[in-house]
Amino acid sequence: MKALHSVLRLVEQAATWIAAAFMFAIMVIVAADVFMRYVFNSPFGWAYDLISLYLMAAVFFLVLSHAYLAGAHVSVDILQQTLPPKPFRVTELVTTAVSFAVFVLIAWVGWHRMADAFEQGDVLAGAIPWPTWPALALVPFGCGLLAVRLAIDFAGHLGSLLTGRDLIPLRRGAHHGQESFE
Repeated sequence: MKALHSVLRLVEQAATWIAAAFMFAIMVIVAADVFMRYVFNSPFGWAYDLISLYLMAAVFFLVLSHAYLAGAHVSVDILQQTLPPKPFRVTELVTTAVSFAVFVLIAWVGWHRMADAFEQGDVLAGAIPWPTWPALALVPFGCGLLAVRLAIDFAGHLGSLLTGRDLIPLRRGAHHGQESFE
């Protein structure tokens, strides 16, 4: 379990750094496009497609799992915060199990959609025929990574309930991100 958790953390960190680089690229491309548009009256014809098809999707899906770990996803936990530790863990088991099922399904459907786009040679209609499959590949990658994170959390909460030890800390409050596995 520790080894899987360590590998997952490394993958999440690498994906987050890549997403940060893509966000920086978006800022540079937009600034350069605006400069070219207003100074030389010659905007980049490819900027909008590149940003909207690839870069924005990458920024979103590459940080999906890390955002969950950091507690950055939207949650409604007013009642949950008043629960004692054991019932709180039970609610975490339910939410991680349901979320796992949803994100595995999204990853599975996304994988098949990406494979179809790859096999059929789908491209974006426009000046540059951008292939759609690289953007579609971000869906199964990001959702699959989140599904693994949810499975680890489920196992940690279940193990904590069964052993009485805090194998994974309870995530109370708006910001968390501290994890421990014994």
